[in-house]
Amino acid sequence: MIRDLAQEQEITTGHINISELSRETGHDRKTIRKLLVQNKVPRNTKRRSRPGKLDPHKEYIQERLSKYPQLNGVRIQDEIRVQGYTGSYTLLKDYLRTVRPIPVILPEYRYETKPGVQSQADWSECGYLLEGPVKKKIYCFNMILGYSRMRYIEFTHSLDIYAFIECHIHAFEYFRGVTHEILYDNLKPVVLTRRYPSTSSDFHPIFTDFRDHFGFISRLCRPYRAKTKGKIERTVSYVKDNFLYGRQFNSLDDLNRQAKEWLDTANHRVHGTTYEIPAERLLKENLTPISSISPYLLRRTIERKISKDCYLSLNGNRYSVPWRFARQNAVTEIRDQHVLISVDGEVVCEHPLLQGKHQISRNKEHIKGLLKEIFAQPVQRPTPKLPLVILPHSDSVEHRPLTDYDAIPPRSALP
Repeated sequence: MIRDLAQEQEITTGHINISELSRETGHDRKTIRKLLVQNKVPRNTKRRSRPGKLDPHKEYIQERLSKYPQLNGVRIQDEIRVQGYTGSYTLLKDYLRTVRPIPVILPEYRYETKPGVQSQADWSECGYLLEGPVKKKIYCFNMILGYSRMRYIEFTHSLDIYAFIECHIHAFEYFRGVTHEILYDNLKPVVLTRRYPSTSSDFHPIFTDFRDHFGFISRLCRPYRAKTKGKIERTVSYVKDNFLYGRQFNSLDDLNRQAKEWLDTANHRVHGTTYEIPAERLLKENLTPISSISPYLLRRTIERKISKDCYLSLNGNRYSVPWRFARQNAVTEIRDQHVLISVDGEVVCEHPLLQGKHQISRNKEHIKGLLKEIFAQPVQRPTPKLPLVILPHSDSVEHRPLTDYDAIPPRSALP
């Protein structure tokens, strides 16, 4: 072929251009000169290959990878070292790239919901917030409407069922409505025991009461399938990257205030999937109007025992109780930033809800008359204890005459 090209070139231009033949064929110029002066076509001679250091172990490696495809190279190197492998890790790593089974990655199925059908909700951890000398952990409640991609976020210090429901109510008020169903992960405030199908699971009784009041259906995503609720998972990442990163917050109230301002901007920005503005698509959402549902009274009750010094402990703080209820069981209810304490179904006192920990809310009226009652009680003198009598210790041994033993009848004569 090279000779034919050279002959054609010589006929056309009158000379042979070695550089042009090199560019056209991809061979080196020295190789072309050598081939043009030879009288016969060269034959390709195969070199006799020598066995490599990895060859004796290739069958073992393939067998291991067929059973455990994700076995890493360091582990395999340790195993074949015992069998006598003396080669490098790079040699092994290059070989593993060629024989390791390629995992089958299925294409993703994007699930789009119709207006008003579904929303998704979840918690996310967002680090810590320094409020004065106290360092508190922060959690973010996230909710997104499936059709319009309208988002709502709220930050709290708690993950309990009461904070969970309060955030739901605030989200419904923000959207001005409720979807037909809400998709959750297997959260403790939602489900106590997960079963298949999800409708037969044991749901939290307080959450069940809240769900039935607003009339939506609670759906549970499949365990270990984060993409089942991909919309809310993407929202969590978006909040951390676009809102939290690079901002400063003074308190939880300041954090939620800035979050509301950010929502007004984010929900009026073109969405990357729908290419529409979520606030405009919200008008097409067929939500159940929140105005058509009666207000939900959230009773945040916790059982506690009143201490002997007339205090009740709640969330790391202490609240005084009238002294006549000391050592009795009480029920606390948090309502509108106030703590109501009830005994036997009767509210006996009320305190403002304390923030932080190790604080005391004390009402002097609660111990009024306690000292008078204590002094009125008859004095109970302790019963004197009997003196302990210690007998003198003696090292002497009693001596008996042998005739005393002769008077004892033999065992065979006993009845």
